[in-house]
Amino acid sequence: MLDYIFFDLSLSGKFKDHLTKVGIEFECEDDKGFGSVQGEIISIADETSDEILEELQDLYDDLQDELEVLLEQSGDALMINAAGMEVKLKDGRLCTLRVSPDVVTKILTVLEFDELQAFIDNIARSVEEPDNGHFCHNVNKD
Repeated sequence: MLDYIFFDLSLSGKFKDHLTKVGIEFECEDDKGFGSVQGEIISIADETSDEILEELQDLYDDLQDELEVLLEQSGDALMINAAGMEVKLKDGRLCTLRVSPDVVTKILTVLEFDELQAFIDNIARSVEEPDNGHFCHNVNKD
């Protein structure tokens, strides 16, 4: 399943309305892990076409921009303290890793987002396929 995380139920409602309108089945789950922030995770099938995924990502980005405006207007911008990075596991499933926003912000001061994503993917691969060999070795050796 592909997960979309929302911190505002009115915005997740807009996303669900769009999914219903275009005929995409989804599952919803309240996320208690957000602490005092009311959160919801909306999941859709992994097999969703790339074209639809692009459209959904654009909508999700627009809704995140709306969230930013809502938070600025309400003065609650500091209440949200969660960030996530998505990785594709060896079996093809996507997994969202919860990461401290402060850590992500600090890392993104020196890395581009795609570099950070590659780093996260590398960590996931290393966890799924541990290499217990010598750390230092000649990579050009046959």
